[in-house]
Amino acid sequence: MTYVSEGLLYVCFAILTGSLLLRIVPKRSKPAIHVPDALLLACAIAIPLLSFVPVHQLASLYAKDFDLSYSEMLKSILLDVNVGKAWIWTALGSVGLAVLLGVKAFRDDKHMPKVAMFVTLLLIVWLGYASHASSLSSLKGLVVHSTHFLAFSIWIGILFVAGWFSRSDDNWPAFLRWFSPVAIVCVTVTLLAGITLMTFTTPEYVNSWMLPYGQALLVKHLLIVPLLLFAYTNGFLYKSIAAKRSDFKPMKWLRVEGGFALLVLAATAFLGQQAPPHTVKETLQTTSPSPLFTWLYKDSFSPDLSLRLSFQMESLLMLAAAALVAIGAVWTFRLNRLLPAFLLGVLVTVFAYFGLMFAVA
Repeated sequence: MTYVSEGLLYVCFAILTGSLLLRIVPKRSKPAIHVPDALLLACAIAIPLLSFVPVHQLASLYAKDFDLSYSEMLKSILLDVNVGKAWIWTALGSVGLAVLLGVKAFRDDKHMPKVAMFVTLLLIVWLGYASHASSLSSLKGLVVHSTHFLAFSIWIGILFVAGWFSRSDDNWPAFLRWFSPVAIVCVTVTLLAGITLMTFTTPEYVNSWMLPYGQALLVKHLLIVPLLLFAYTNGFLYKSIAAKRSDFKPMKWLRVEGGFALLVLAATAFLGQQAPPHTVKETLQTTSPSPLFTWLYKDSFSPDLSLRLSFQMESLLMLAAAALVAIGAVWTFRLNRLLPAFLLGVLVTVFAYFGLMFAVA
């Protein structure tokens, strides 16, 4: 339940961020887009509800451990724990955002998207305040996590909205002229912030693959590969393909890219509900190793293992297969074949995963 709520929470933020930013963009620089006001209002209302799920689970768990009533523990979490304090501010901000989006007088005001975007930015900051990173390093964790999530929400939010709510391909070249550089900046910031987060949440990256958290983190990183691949094709190969094929529909290819973004969000949702393994050996004292890792690992498992990567023939062949499949995915883009391209993108992740896991020694 928590993983689902976390994933939906990220989707709500993406839709709100993308929709509000696109409302600020002049009409001549974007395709005709219509996002129902009811959907935006639903996202604003859903944010405090979805973000309350981990608070509820904490209250339920600790109420039993400390022999307190649920209401007493909930009050303590809301007043004394970062995740609880952040939820209070999130609830208040979401109410304000819902008023902006739901009341017609505010909704029709020309300045509403800017004000609503500012409130959404505050909600993202409060999400960062409640994160694992913020609990480890208050200011650094808050800034890095918030920056990471904001950049990803801008990129993926615009991608979702343009892909699923565009009514036509009009102004598509004008849209790409500004969205492509924005996406490049957002991708760069997302990657740099993500790497920074890992330095103090998962310092033993390869060793963490022994744990479910590390496996999910690895899968998330490998899913980013086809996501970036289709971001490249959609941003830089679109003109040449559209000039040759009259049946080419860029919106459909944005949906393919968005599909991989959803998979990345799903992996992120799983990670968001797991404690990062700062010291893998210590974590293995209380957490079972990943069944997938123990199945693939060639030697006998021990919590004292210190993993390293040693690329042998089998791992190199898998990585070579991933590279070839990636080339095939680009080729299917040129052929305008949606489903084969998506499946090849999935295979890029699969082959790359086995290539790295076979290299673990």
